[in-house]
Order: sequence, then C-alpha cells, then structure tokens
Amino acid sequence: MPDDLAALATRLARLERRLTALSRSSRLAYSSIEDGAIEVYDAGGSLRAIVGQQPDGTSGVTAVNGPRPPVPSAPKVEPMLGGLRVTWDGGFTDTDAAPLDLSRVQVHLLTSDDAEPEVMWPAATIEAASGASVTIATDHYGDVWVRLIAVNTSGTPSLPSNAAREAARRAGSTDLGNSVVQQGHIAVGAVATRHLAVGSVTPDQIAVGQGTNLVPDPGFESAVIAGAVAAAGAPWSLAPGNRTGVGVRVDCLADTATYFTLPLATVPVLAGAQLYLAVDVLVSDDLDAQAVKILARWENAAGTVLGYGVVERADAIPGMWQRITGQVAAPQGTTQAVIALEASAATRGWAVFDNAEAHTIFGRIVGGARAELGPDGLRLYDETGETAVSLVTGAPQYLTLRSGGQAVATIDTTGNAGFADLNVAGELTVGGDPVTALFSAQARGLVAIDYQTTSVRTTGSEYGFVELAFEADTSRMYRIVFDAIADPSAAGGELQLRLRDGGANAPTIASPQLQLATHHMAIGNSTRVRLELVRSGTALGSGLHRLLITFKNQYGPDGQYVDLYGASNSPGVLYVEDIGAYVRETGDYNTGGGTSKPPTRTYTRTYTASWSGSYANRSGYNAYYGSGCLQGYYSSNNGIQASLIGFPTQLATDLSGATIQKAEVYLYFEHWYYAAGGTAVIRAHSHASRPARFSCDTEAKNVTWSRNQGKWVDITSVFDSTKWRGIALDPNTTNRTHYGRARGVGQTYPPKLRVTYTK
Repeated sequence: MPDDLAALATRLARLERRLTALSRSSRLAYSSIEDGAIEVYDAGGSLRAIVGQQPDGTSGVTAVNGPRPPVPSAPKVEPMLGGLRVTWDGGFTDTDAAPLDLSRVQVHLLTSDDAEPEVMWPAATIEAASGASVTIATDHYGDVWVRLIAVNTSGTPSLPSNAAREAARRAGSTDLGNSVVQQGHIAVGAVATRHLAVGSVTPDQIAVGQGTNLVPDPGFESAVIAGAVAAAGAPWSLAPGNRTGVGVRVDCLADTATYFTLPLATVPVLAGAQLYLAVDVLVSDDLDAQAVKILARWENAAGTVLGYGVVERADAIPGMWQRITGQVAAPQGTTQAVIALEASAATRGWAVFDNAEAHTIFGRIVGGARAELGPDGLRLYDETGETAVSLVTGAPQYLTLRSGGQAVATIDTTGNAGFADLNVAGELTVGGDPVTALFSAQARGLVAIDYQTTSVRTTGSEYGFVELAFEADTSRMYRIVFDAIADPSAAGGELQLRLRDGGANAPTIASPQLQLATHHMAIGNSTRVRLELVRSGTALGSGLHRLLITFKNQYGPDGQYVDLYGASNSPGVLYVEDIGAYVRETGDYNTGGGTSKPPTRTYTRTYTASWSGSYANRSGYNAYYGSGCLQGYYSSNNGIQASLIGFPTQLATDLSGATIQKAEVYLYFEHWYYAAGGTAVIRAHSHASRPARFSCDTEAKNVTWSRNQGKWVDITSVFDSTKWRGIALDPNTTNRTHYGRARGVGQTYPPKLRVTYTK
C-alpha cells in the first residue's frame, strides 16, 4: 500500500509540471494562416485592421476606418527669402498625445483666412510625429495663410488647424555676396527698370545681348567690349569699324601658325540647338591666316570642350569689308556656348571685326518635316528631311510646292521656275524683253483679206474691181497682194492693174495710186494677173486705209474688152499681210560699175558691261559694295549714292560714224526700299574705265522697276554715239522711292547695252 501511494504522488507531481508548462506556451505555436488574413473588428463591429494577405495580393497589416485624427496646433510661420518656413510643434488642440495611427501632417498655403484646404493638394508635409519644420518657396510676396491637417494611416484627414498669416521676404543687400548672382540666374524680364536706382548699374558692370542677339554690344561701342579687349591684351585692340563706329582688331604676328581668339559671351545652349552667326570682317593685304571667323565653342556643364561651330571666310578680299554668315548646331552634351572671334593659324597681317551676331534658330532641329526660323529667314523641310522652302538672306533661296507628295511647282536657287500652268495678269518678260515686244518683232500674218468670184468687164476705161480696208501701224511693215484671172476678147495690148488708196474715205478711180502692174495679153485667152506692194506703215500713214483695185485695157485691137474675175473653183484674192517690225531703208543706187563705198547696213549689237560700281555721297568710289550698283539715300553713312556702269571699248569702235536708231539698257534691280518697287534715274557718262570720283551727264530718264525684275528700257533720248560710253544711276534725292540696288558686273543678270544703229 505504501508503494501505491508513492507512485500516485509521483504521477500527480508529473501532471502538475506538464499543466504548468502548457499554460505558459503560445496558443498558436503550431498554427498558420494559409492564403488568407485575420480581420480585426471593434466592439461596434467595424473593420479596423487586416492582418495577413491583403486584397491586392500583398501581405502585411493594414489599418482601415481609423477614427478622425485630432486637430493639429496652429503652425509657427517665419518669412524666408522668396518663401516661408513652417514649424509644427507636434501638439494637438484637443488631446495631449499624438494618435498612434498618425501618418503625417499636411501644410497648406491659402490665399485668405477663410479658404478651405484641399487635402489632395498640400504644399508640403511634415512626417515626424514629434513635429518639424519645412521651407516652402512662394511665387509672390503677398500675404499667405498657412493651415495644417493631420492624416492617419487609414488616410482619414483631421479638421484644419487655425491659420497663421505671413508673407515671403524680399532679397536685401545682405543676402547677395560677391558673384552670388551669375549669368543664367536671372530670368529675362525678371528685373524691371523701376527696381534699379539711377546709377546702380553702369555699362561696365553688365553685359547683355541686344534683342535676340546673344552677343553683348554687337557693334563693339561700349565699355563691355573695351573691357574684354583690355583683358585679352595684345594682339587685340580697338580700331575704326565698318564705315562708322568701333571695331575689334587683331594683329596676327607670330613665328608659327597661331590661333588668335577673343571670347565675346558665354551663353546657355542645349544639345541640338542651332545658332545663326554673322560678323563683318576687313583684312590686310599681307594677312597670312587659315581663315577669319566667328565661332561657337561647345562646352558641357564641366567646361569640357565638345567641338566648334564655325562660320569663316578663307578667301577674304583685302581692303574691303565683307560679311560672313552661317548656321551651326550644338552637339550632344552641350550646355553652353562661348561665342568668339578668331583668326586661325595666322603668322602675319591683321584683321578687323565689327557687327557680330549670334541668334537662336527657332523650331524643331532634327529630322523630318519641320520649320526653322532665324535672323536670315525661314526654312521649311519636307517629311524626308529635305529642304523644300528656303527664304533666307545671304544664301540661295528656293521654293518647292508639293501636292500628294509630288512636286507641282519649283523656283530653284538660280531663279529658274517650273509650273503646271502659268497665268500672268500683268506683263510677262523673257530675257528682259516683254513677250509682247518679242511677238511684235515677228510677222503677225494676215490682217485683211477678200476673195472674188464675180466677173467685171472693161472696154478701155478704168474700172474698180474690189475694195479692202485695214488699219496701218507706223511701226510695222505690210505686203499687199492682188491675184485674179484676166480674159481678153482678143489678143494684143496690155492690162493695167492699179492699187489706189482712199484713206479713211471711199476710194475711187481718182484716189492716189500706190502701185501699178501691167500684163501683156499676147493671146486672147484667160491668164492669171498679179499686183504686189511692200510698204511701211510710216509711208502709208497711221490709221484706216480703204484700198481699191482698178483695171483697164490699153493698146489692143479696136473693140477689145477684158473680163477680170474669179471663179468658185479659182477665186481671185486681195489681202494685206503684216510682215514684221518697221525696217529702215539702207540701199543705195549702184550703176553696176563697182564702188569702194561699203553698203549701209542696220546693226543690232548687245554689249555686256565691263565694269561697274557705287559711289558714296555721289563722290568717291565705295568698295564695300564691290561691283553692285546702288542709287539713292538710305542713311547718312553713305549719303545719296550713285553708280556708274561702263561697257567695252568695242562700243566706241562700233558707234564711230554710226547713226543710232535705238539704244536700250538692261538692268536687274534686286532690291528697292519699298516692297512695291522704285524709280531708277538713268543718265549717260563718257568714262572709258571706272573713275575714282563720280560724274555724269545732267539729262535723265526715269523708269519704274519692281523688286527682282530685270528688263530692257529705251534710253535713246539720253544716249548718243559721239560722246557717251556708259550709263549712270543717279537720282540725286533723299526720297527713298529712288533707293535701290541693281546687279553689277560679275553677278547674275549683269547690266547690258543693246544698240541698233546704221553705218
């Protein structure tokens, strides 16, 4: 028995130990949630949290339907430079502690005290539950009301806090240290002139471009460029500019080929952007350099040079100002460009620069159909990336119009054009001659005609047969022809045909006779008879002419009569034919015995100008324009300009002893001050070669021209064969209707002289 009791006690002790261990272990020590979640509800049955797999497939603990957070305490707001510093102390208006499910506190900037915040658009957030500060930039300096909203982890917002009112602080003198504000930090137009006191900024303290020009002081007139030249030192210096003002000179003296470079400006530029660059250059006779140029040095943000965009002139003409222009494109990685002047690989001589330009080309730059707009004009590209329209200055211009991808009209770089149809309301010229004049030079054909099938008989008296009227032009030549059948009753004698002219009156057998034709009637049978006359409109007289054909028989046997007729199968005919423009008589009597005198002939010779040039102030030769021919007043730089155009010495030889019938000059005016065109004033001169100073005859002829029009004009009234050897363009007035520019020698469509003379 005692052994049984001992065993029972041992067993009870063991069960007690196991019960104690069981009470201390996790109730889910050996449990798991398979593809699901535990949902937590409050006493009212509302879902508060989801533990485990979430509805979107993720896993975790998500709080939902949390209670509205308490209202945050009002913020503390301090003005900052261009903004506000907002501080939340971590407190709430209706509780001592932050809710455990607080996620963040939103900061809202409002325009008034009673404005309601929009939870979706906070200006900033404070993440720390213990409070923190945030700095917010503002876009103005007016009053701002700041309110806070607390948001819990369930996304539920609190009511807004009380508002705090403040305004951003403007910059003061203590905010800006030396070099704090640099190029690119101030937006265009950000500083108005009313914010700058008089004298606060002087020319030597600021460098800006003019208009769209990125080059500060492009004319090199101010202290900006003077400072740059002084900083660069020798070989750079200031010198007289193009006609007026100041230029920048470089003396290229070096033992080895040297690159002389003067930076003008550093400007922000993005990759792919294009710049239009231009500058005037003047070089010495002894300049030995690879080229003179204006360039853009492409750099990245670190200042590494990525390449160069260069516009240059390798063959500049010494002693003459010339302008060089072109476009350059920035490579990948470019953030800025240094615009500079340069004489490259130079060893001697000098160059002067003036009037520099650097403009951004607007438009999409790369690939396909696009447009580019810059200072030189407009370029349009088709879908293949080829240039379809180029309307620019200083470069070839052309135009291609397409329909359905097919070219339907083109004007190329030389001015040649192609169209499907062409309708011209005004005058159409070919080679400077109006088409009407070209047509007029040719025969116009029949101008009047009549057929006869009726018979008329004469027995020895003059009878009329047929009348025909036409209008005569004194500038034309005419052929008058009559052809019919004559049938004498007996052989012998002759038939006399006469052409009489009644003028504007009814013609009779007493009207003036223009022509006589006789035909012998050797046989008494039908024969064809003919009368023909060639006469100028000048000889006939201008206006209406009523012509009459008459006939009579004479010297035949007694009782002879003659029938003049036409038949239906062989009609008679009288017609008047225009055979061309008026031609002067040049023949002489010659008995056939021979003569040493050469025959008189009419010649029409065309001479292309051999020299040309412009003269400033109607005085000295202006080499800046080369052989271009300017006339009139544009500005005081050159005053009233005039031009002289000369022709080869062959002209003097040809006209010696000649009588000029007509003198014409061809000029191509490419520009006038007004888009509608202008008036050229043409005079004559006697210079055999281009003189140093201007002079010409006083007699003048005024002729109107359109822009880009070349034409022949009659100058017979101001040109004779004994003295004049060329023409002058000389309006001698400041009226800008007369300011124009004509092409000269060496250019397309140069001046020409066409002279018709007899000799």
